[in-house]
Amino acid sequence: MVDRKIHIVYVTSNPFKSKENEVFVANCQLADGTPVRDKFEFEIRSVPIKEILEVRIETMVMEEVTKAYSEIKVPCIVEHAGLIFEGYDSYPGGLTKPMWNVLTDRFIQETQSAKRPVIARAVVAYCDGKAVTTFVGETKGTIAESPRGKREFYWDTVFIPDDPSGKAKGKTYAEIVEDPAFGLQYKMVNLSQSTKALLRFLEFRQNHSPDLWPRAS
Repeated sequence: MVDRKIHIVYVTSNPFKSKENEVFVANCQLADGTPVRDKFEFEIRSVPIKEILEVRIETMVMEEVTKAYSEIKVPCIVEHAGLIFEGYDSYPGGLTKPMWNVLTDRFIQETQSAKRPVIARAVVAYCDGKAVTTFVGETKGTIAESPRGKREFYWDTVFIPDDPSGKAKGKTYAEIVEDPAFGLQYKMVNLSQSTKALLRFLEFRQNHSPDLWPRAS
């Protein structure tokens, strides 16, 4: 008998996140070595949820997932990521995206952040209709001296992750994804803060939350 996969509703309208989720499911593993694809299936739902302006990413996603649940009435997750400058607990955090949208290629200049150590922090918020739980993933790195790479997924062109293997040393996320020797799979499996947050959520979901809302056939 084959165990039924746990169904996860992931609320996002971002095509980059949808693609990254495909790669995550296909290539990442749980802590015990079980492939994510063997235990879970994801359904992407594009639900228009207005983002709040809040420096703490945890506060943002808790508000957003509550709104998402109120719209679709099934347990769901929302994920958001931002940069945290060295010396700050949360800044710019949840404000990274709107700042990037306004400043674009002038982000480094206007924030005077070239070569600055940063943390890329992702937070997944899960709402089951009774409570909201958050899961954090972080990747240390630095800000490049100038944007590098063409992948226009917000700050991927300026964030240089610390790569424990040293293979992608000095490359921005955008450069890693565009390099045939690495690609999006390398980012998601080895580096991504979002992967770390999602894996923590999946471990929780597998151990604590019964699948009371199966996918409609």
